[in-house]
Amino acid sequence: MALLRTTRRLLRAVGAHYANRRRDASLRDCDPRMLKDIGLRWERGKLVPLHPERIAAAKSEAAATSGATSAASESHREVCPRCGARLA
Repeated sequence: MALLRTTRRLLRAVGAHYANRRRDASLRDCDPRMLKDIGLRWERGKLVPLHPERIAAAKSEAAATSGATSAASESHREVCPRCGARLA
């Protein structure tokens, strides 16, 4: 059982790796302004989000609320959608 699960995870990881490579290759020709509109940028040859702290905060809030939609929508109002800073 463990061997089967390990093999599935390995195949899924390899598939995700090649999918990410294809995505990065298709976005390599985009200029920085277009990538900024999408919310991405190139850093040391890797494609990274403009505001990674916003993504991490959203993941931690989603885990903390565990399905409470009202708390998630309320937290979005407390964060500036443009820069990700907390609102007063």
